[in-house]
Amino acid sequence: MSDTQDSIVHEFERVADEAQTLTFVTRATELQEQACCVVDMFLEKLAACKSTCVNAQDEAGANRILAMELSLGAVRAELQMWIELKRDSPEAAWNSLISAQGACEAAVAVRQQIGIEVGGLTNLAEKLLFIERFVFPPQVFTSIGGAAGRRECSVCGKDYEMCEHIKGRAYMGQRCHTRLHDITRGEVSIVTNPANKLCRITHFSDQGKMRNRMTWRLEER
Repeated sequence: MSDTQDSIVHEFERVADEAQTLTFVTRATELQEQACCVVDMFLEKLAACKSTCVNAQDEAGANRILAMELSLGAVRAELQMWIELKRDSPEAAWNSLISAQGACEAAVAVRQQIGIEVGGLTNLAEKLLFIERFVFPPQVFTSIGGAAGRRECSVCGKDYEMCEHIKGRAYMGQRCHTRLHDITRGEVSIVTNPANKLCRITHFSDQGKMRNRMTWRLEER
């Protein structure tokens, strides 16, 4: 690791520690907002450093920075979740929680791939799951069935079935995923463990109005 990357790691640890100090509902909202701004500025710095690594064909360096980006993204999303809850915006807060869980899971995968310990992220993942279960009411999730005519690799742009990349692994600072084309939609099912926790039933009919499952308010149709 170069001196520059070593310095970035130390700065990352400082920014992450300071932000995590504020990831509690009782922390002052204005301090949480300031922390989000600090994280955003450091994420810009990380993006510039990753671009330098990519230009130098330093895949190990680019992937280390990706792991930092994902870890900080999880912390920032949790901060945003607490801010939105205090603003009486539970739907937005739920979206931020799921973003935090996704970023945390991705960060763990990348760190394991490049051989960096994941203890702190494992603790964060458990905390986020606890928040899902005990801060938010139970959700009713849905899953949409269907088929895709073609899957495109996000790394090389080729048909995923024909390329050498593996979904979920990091390559030169980006995680491989697939882009679906020619989608044919099928049935919608209610499920317990959805692939996407953003797919959920948010309202149901009650007393001639719509009951919000999150706030329990009756809303006009």
